[in-house]
Amino acid sequence: MLPTLMLLAATAGTPAIAAGTYTYSATMAGKPVGTSTVTVTSGLPIRIEEQASGGTGAQAASGRAVLTLGADLAPTAYSGNYNTSGTPVSVAVTLTPTTAKIGDASYALTGNAKHFVVVEAGMTAGLFALPAQMQAWNNEAALMIVPAMADMGGTLAIVPDASTAGTRPSGVPAQDAALAIGGAFPFTIWYDPATNVPDEIDVPGQNVVVSRVRT
Repeated sequence: MLPTLMLLAATAGTPAIAAGTYTYSATMAGKPVGTSTVTVTSGLPIRIEEQASGGTGAQAASGRAVLTLGADLAPTAYSGNYNTSGTPVSVAVTLTPTTAKIGDASYALTGNAKHFVVVEAGMTAGLFALPAQMQAWNNEAALMIVPAMADMGGTLAIVPDASTAGTRPSGVPAQDAALAIGGAFPFTIWYDPATNVPDEIDVPGQNVVVSRVRT
């Protein structure tokens, strides 16, 4: 389904995310590893729903995620249901401006982080929201919650760093802006500044590229 032109403007001055349905394909080292469909719906909380499938070799995987955002685009909840080679896993995160909870574990903002973001390994929903979130928060440092890695710490500090963006990929539209994140897990999101919808997500450390499929 083609994305609509309606924009979600939660509050005056808050960056908008275009409502609609978007399809992405992922490659690792140039080889296809998965597809994902992301649907953004209007109203508050803003709802970003994702259905993904893929895997490498004999390890098939699928996942469904729902991320909700408040009026300032801060995440309020995340739920994920994943299945890898027949093994189901479910995760749930609830968030306030200062605390994130995954089961019995509780995480507080640390260092210079002013906000939480939720980005699940192998899923697109959290990265999809990030360009608009960083604009809303004036590129302040954030603490990334990785739900499936909660038992290994589950967090990662992220800070925008324009110097790490690199050269614009050939398939990225000329009008796209870049959100580059430096630090221990660098990645770049190329997105349409008129809609805040990502067109490409590059994760050089993992040789992963997630590209929007246009119909």
